[in-house]
Amino acid sequence: MTYLVIKLLHIFSVLIYGGFLFTDNLILMRMQKTLSKEKYEEVRAYFKDFTKVLVPKALVIAVVSGIVLFYYSFGTIGENGFSNFQILLSIKAILGLWLGARGVLQVFFGIQPFIFKSHRLPFILVICIVFLSQTMYYI
Repeated sequence: MTYLVIKLLHIFSVLIYGGFLFTDNLILMRMQKTLSKEKYEEVRAYFKDFTKVLVPKALVIAVVSGIVLFYYSFGTIGENGFSNFQILLSIKAILGLWLGARGVLQVFFGIQPFIFKSHRLPFILVICIVFLSQTMYYI
């Protein structure tokens, strides 16, 4: 029962974070082409005000619950080394930890990333993580 609750928390928080990245990359960036600079900045400010309370907390919950799920799911290392599942799960965990560290440093400590200042790379990484999560059980 604990595993199920943690997994549901993880899925819900990832949906919030992924939805934020989806909206930012595919909707707001397209609006920039059609709105005036002032209007776009106003829309962007509203979006920032609405998301800055919820999205960072959802990211932290996603990372913490992901670490717990990793612990439950990884299993033991066999005689032949890592299984394909364990390799893909480890790649997924590394990508998730990088996203979490980047988000926590940026939002809670005000440390801006030197590179990848836009949300395009995190969006691509979330897509990769989702792809890995859907394929790792079958490979």
